[in-house]
Amino acid sequence: MNPELIDLMRHRVASTSVGASTARGMGPKGTIESARAFLRSIDLNKFATESEAEFRSVLNRTTRAYKRKLPAGAQHWGASRKFLNIFLRGVVYQKYLVNHFGLHHIEPWLEVPMDSHVAKRLRQELGGVEAVPRWRTVISLDARINDQYQRFASEVAARKGIDRVHLDLIYWRHLHDS
Repeated sequence: MNPELIDLMRHRVASTSVGASTARGMGPKGTIESARAFLRSIDLNKFATESEAEFRSVLNRTTRAYKRKLPAGAQHWGASRKFLNIFLRGVVYQKYLVNHFGLHHIEPWLEVPMDSHVAKRLRQELGGVEAVPRWRTVISLDARINDQYQRFASEVAARKGIDRVHLDLIYWRHLHDS
C-alpha cells in the first residue's frame, strides 16, 4: 500500500480516537490536540512485538511518554492509557494498518479502554464486585488498579469468547451476548 495513504490512515485513527466526549474533564484547553498529536507521532512498528510481555513493556513506556507530552493539568496516567488503548484498538480495526505494521497478533494483548461505563459493567459481571475496586475516575486510574480491571476483563472476555478489547463495544451499546 502507498506509504502516504498508510500515514493518512494512521493520522485519521489518531484524530478520531480522542474527541470531546472521550477527553471530557481530563484536562485544560489544548488537551485534545496534544493527545491527538502524540498519537500521530507514535511509531507503530514498536508494537509489533514477539511476546505479550514485550508488548506490555512498550505499552507502559508509551503511556509514560504520552503522559509527559500532555499539557499541565492533563498529565494523568489513566487518561493517557485510555487514549492510547482507544487508538490501538482503532489501529487493529484498520486492516491496512495491521498489514503494514505487522500487528496481526496483538489483538489478544490489547486492553479494554477504561472509563466509568466499562468499570460499571465489569463490576456487574459475575464476580466483578469481588474482583475489582469501586471506580473513581479515569484521571485517578493508575497502573495497579488498571491491571486489576484488565485481569478481570480478560476473565469476562474469555467467558464471552472474545478478546477483552472488544468488551468496550458490548458495554458501550449495552449489548448482551447470546
